[in-house]
Amino acid sequence: MQKKEIVPQLFFTFICVCINEVFVKKLIALLFLSLVVSPAAFTQTVSIIKFGQLKEMMEKQSDTTYVFNFWATWCGPCVKEFPDFQKVSEKYTDKKIRVIFISLDFKKNYENTLVPFIKKKNVKNTVYLLDEPDYNSWIDKVYQAWGGELPATLIINNKSSIKKIYPHEFTFEELENTLKPFIQ
Repeated sequence: MQKKEIVPQLFFTFICVCINEVFVKKLIALLFLSLVVSPAAFTQTVSIIKFGQLKEMMEKQSDTTYVFNFWATWCGPCVKEFPDFQKVSEKYTDKKIRVIFISLDFKKNYENTLVPFIKKKNVKNTVYLLDEPDYNSWIDKVYQAWGGELPATLIINNKSSIKKIYPHEFTFEELENTLKPFIQ
């Protein structure tokens, strides 16, 4: 081989090695970040909504069963049952059941209490903070017989014309048994 042919080959090989080296470094950096960054960094965020937005969700026409869990971080029974709703949601991902958490925490506690709670629990479900401080203006619009007790769970399937509220704490087994008619 002549010297003229070797130089371009060496240059091409050098470039390929450098490109591959950059690619490998980026791949290693991504792998490192995925190991170092807490899984909580990838959890669901909390959106702030008004009652009108909640009402639209409750009236959505579909064959999906919606489980609206009304709760607050300051409510002991709410916090106790919270993981059971997540377990049900994870267990039935292949079914038309959707768990939505509706937080009734105070808006002033959004950043310091609610968001850290959701991250700590690694919540994957949809979470909303209902920003309606005048409870009397919307509670009976959620369900006529509901007095505002927490925790409360509203189960809706508009296609089947089912709407029922459960103003009490659930265990996993109780929640699963309540949802069995909707699990097909």
